[in-house]
Amino acid sequence: MKKLRPYQMEAVNECWSALKLNDEPVLLMASVGAGKSLMLANILLSMQKAGKRALCLVNNAELVRNNCATLIDEGGKASIYCAALGYKDSSAPVVFGTPQSVLNGINKNDSIARIKFNIIVVDEAHAINYLNFRSSFMRILRHYKTEYPEMRLLGATGTNFRFKGAAIVGPDCLFKTQVGNITTEQLIQDSYLIEPQFEVDKDLVLDFSQVRIKSNGQFDQKQLQSVVERSARLTELICHQVVHIMETQARRGVFFFATTKKHAYEILGHLPMAESAIILGDTPQDERTRILDDARTGKIKYLVNIAIISVGVDVPAYDTLAYLRPTESLVLLVQTMGRVLRLSPATNKTNALVLDFAGNIERHRDWDNPILLDAVKQTIDHDRPLVICCPACMEMNTETARRCIGKLIIQDDKVDKEKEERCSYYFEFKECDNEECNAQNDIAARLCHACGDELIDPNAKLSMATVQQNVFEVNVLEARFGISGTQKGFRINCAYKCQDEAGRIGSVFESYSPVSEKAQRIFYGQFVKKHCDEAFKWYAHLNDRAKVEEMLQTANVPKALLIAKQHDGTRIKRKIFYQFK
Repeated sequence: MKKLRPYQMEAVNECWSALKLNDEPVLLMASVGAGKSLMLANILLSMQKAGKRALCLVNNAELVRNNCATLIDEGGKASIYCAALGYKDSSAPVVFGTPQSVLNGINKNDSIARIKFNIIVVDEAHAINYLNFRSSFMRILRHYKTEYPEMRLLGATGTNFRFKGAAIVGPDCLFKTQVGNITTEQLIQDSYLIEPQFEVDKDLVLDFSQVRIKSNGQFDQKQLQSVVERSARLTELICHQVVHIMETQARRGVFFFATTKKHAYEILGHLPMAESAIILGDTPQDERTRILDDARTGKIKYLVNIAIISVGVDVPAYDTLAYLRPTESLVLLVQTMGRVLRLSPATNKTNALVLDFAGNIERHRDWDNPILLDAVKQTIDHDRPLVICCPACMEMNTETARRCIGKLIIQDDKVDKEKEERCSYYFEFKECDNEECNAQNDIAARLCHACGDELIDPNAKLSMATVQQNVFEVNVLEARFGISGTQKGFRINCAYKCQDEAGRIGSVFESYSPVSEKAQRIFYGQFVKKHCDEAFKWYAHLNDRAKVEEMLQTANVPKALLIAKQHDGTRIKRKIFYQFK
């Protein structure tokens, strides 16, 4: 038997305390690599020794096999009820199965339907759609709760919400209590996971920035396919780069995350044939098992998938991950990253390399996650000097920084100890439209990092028809930048003399009053960074009237403006400057 790590024993004890308190469902929060299968095996073995019956459900045949094997290794007696694995046996004290197979057994009134399970354990519990009473999980839970009203329900996951941030723990949710709270950052800090290293080659990035996120929180598949079809040559170059890294650094294995099925096969075609394989949703179970076994022995070095190995796959020796697909959420990013963070005593793995060719680090850079902050720091443009000092934490940032990359040490009252938290200072930001939130967010963010609401760019609120009718490009003939007021309260006045395509001449105006911290940051983002060659030199002086006046003397004049005629006047939508190489 394996000895539980201290945090695992603590989490198991918390589970028992919550389960014994009442019959309300309990959720064990434990990130990828925390050893959920071992913790669940410990709980299930205790149930078996007490003469109780248990059912463990998971929506993945590979996880069914792995979880069952873990319990047997710990001395337990288990059977498998999973059609995909070729077994429908419910005779052992503990039964492992998929919800589809178990529900079919219930509908057919097989022997499994009549068992009074004392506890049902659901691994990857965020997959339960508890709002849909006709879903397989909910129908199973209702059936066995009817059979045995005292039945307990324990879920386990590294994600305590479903897509689009819908919570699964709370008074109105399926799970009422959350225990464990084991994070990836904690496991890395305590040396139970490998600390990841990140690399981004800015010349080898698939551009998914314009792909639409649909109402279900997922990317538009047609638009994704369009991007990869236009980027066939780039995909080939990326694959050659990864192969070069694997060979020159003697790395043991790499997971490729592809965008679509067609893209996955395209990637496979650029990899060493004898050492490569692909696993997709329609890959037969026996073939999937063979490929994963070959990966574990080192026969397969390059493994391509879309998302099927995001959960339930354990190949500890693999030390590299290549993203060629965008991820919709930070949860999925960290979850997939976990595939290469596991310890590998057999190979003495010392590092894990994450190669981002899909802009995921940039896409999720605004979230308050220690791993992501390290990724941002490791992948910033090192050719740009750290020149702007954050007024909140004094960390130095590049001139293009939108949010400070510093860390603050704060007191965590929940566990009565200090923890690191990312500095919340923004050099540029947009506010959440939710009046109950109003959180500051990165200017490129699509969802608010505080409340999860969609962030709508004010410039994008107009329909395309309105934009086509009301937005015009005008040439700038002359610009005047002036300043009025005193040091205590001054105003920057900008006037652009413009000419439209019909030859008509008129003036467009804008103004800024950098009297508050927020106003200074807006002035910096909308004017200083656009008009000044070395904007960072002025950042610390935006509240100094004399310095601002000096800066205005060096401000560049735009070549043209994109303007919009609105009910309250003319607004500048974009400034176009000459580009010199």
